[in-house]
Amino acid sequence: MPSNASLISPENPFSTQPIQLYDFDHDGQKEIIVTFKIDAKDQFTQFGSIVLKKDHTDWRKIGETKNQGVDLDFSGLADITGDGTKEYLFGVTIGAAIGSKLEVLQWSDNSLKKIADVPYHKIDFVNGNQKVGLAVWQMYIGNSYLVDVLKWNGEKLVYDEELYAKYYPIIEKFYNEKIAEMNAWFYLHSVEDSHLYR
Repeated sequence: MPSNASLISPENPFSTQPIQLYDFDHDGQKEIIVTFKIDAKDQFTQFGSIVLKKDHTDWRKIGETKNQGVDLDFSGLADITGDGTKEYLFGVTIGAAIGSKLEVLQWSDNSLKKIADVPYHKIDFVNGNQKVGLAVWQMYIGNSYLVDVLKWNGEKLVYDEELYAKYYPIIEKFYNEKIAEMNAWFYLHSVEDSHLYR
């Protein structure tokens, strides 16, 4: 870690520690994922993660990412590509209105490489056939969101109708609760148009 950095736990998944372990190359030795922050003099803090692999008696860096923002929203693992190895997902909150940016990093050629950037305000996972889909909630108006469910197609994340249909009851429940509190037009519009957003 940089000398002026300190360990930080992400907001999500809940109770995730700043140090995680995962065997990316399936050699029986788990790699170390460390999340940290570097406080800046201006309003933005730099959030980062480093992935280390044991090489005989030493540890070497096989992946690193950094982004400026106001909070470390996400640091976790999910098999987005369906290749049997989980991808590392790193999300930094840029601001309340702008939302967050998620980086998806895939194990390839003995290192982690970024394969996707996903803007979001809230994110969830949908279990598909081998692959894990991403339910991406983008702020619309007030406390309403347009929701898209994305799946890896071998080259990029694209809208997936089947996973959207599987996830739709969660979207509907969210809006039924909101509409029960306040029958606002934008809640009705959001639940009807979420699947059109992509």
